[in-house]
Amino acid sequence: MVISTYTTAALRCPVCGKMEFYALSRFSMSDTERASINCECGANLLAMGRNKGKTYWLQVECSMCEDTHFFAFNYKELWSEKLLTLVCEETGVEIGFLGSRDQVRKNVQNMDKSVQDMAEELGYGEYFNNPEIMYKVLEHLHFIADEGKLYCSCGNQNLDVEVYPDRMELHCNDCEASGIVFAESFKDWETVRHMQEVVLKEGIFKYIDGKKPKKRSTRIKK
Repeated sequence: MVISTYTTAALRCPVCGKMEFYALSRFSMSDTERASINCECGANLLAMGRNKGKTYWLQVECSMCEDTHFFAFNYKELWSEKLLTLVCEETGVEIGFLGSRDQVRKNVQNMDKSVQDMAEELGYGEYFNNPEIMYKVLEHLHFIADEGKLYCSCGNQNLDVEVYPDRMELHCNDCEASGIVFAESFKDWETVRHMQEVVLKEGIFKYIDGKKPKKRSTRIKK
């Protein structure tokens, strides 16, 4: 078995949603020191330390259930070419990988399958009024979210999303801001594809579709 001096970690940020790659060196780990990984946005992703002997512990902030998960691996597991998969204990979904750079990148690509592939596998193809437009809009919103540009003006980046046959409804649980992104016509897609970010605002119910934006925002009455 080949023992490497470093391993590659791929983790998705629970705050901004970005998936990034990080290198961990075994020479930076002593019996008393711990290493940590932070996202570019400042959020903590992983803490790692070494127990007595050859066992390592990992503390991972989960992007799925927003809880903290703990993992333990021995020396050979962590620093070999073997791929290690980190799984959310609550949902059973893969949340990260450790291993050789090539293996980690390959598995991240497989995990980030297209929205259309996932929808077809789940049998949702006939659910949408216009599947082609819906898939395009979903893919673009997924890209915007990965860039950390789908958020609420109150600072919340974890928006709830509900998908309907003709639209998506976005909701901020912190300030109750809401928005609708329509996805059933070519004009809807033309509007969405030119957007580089989507920002909800407190007290405003925002509409995004093929109509003029100035006519599609309504202030919420309290």
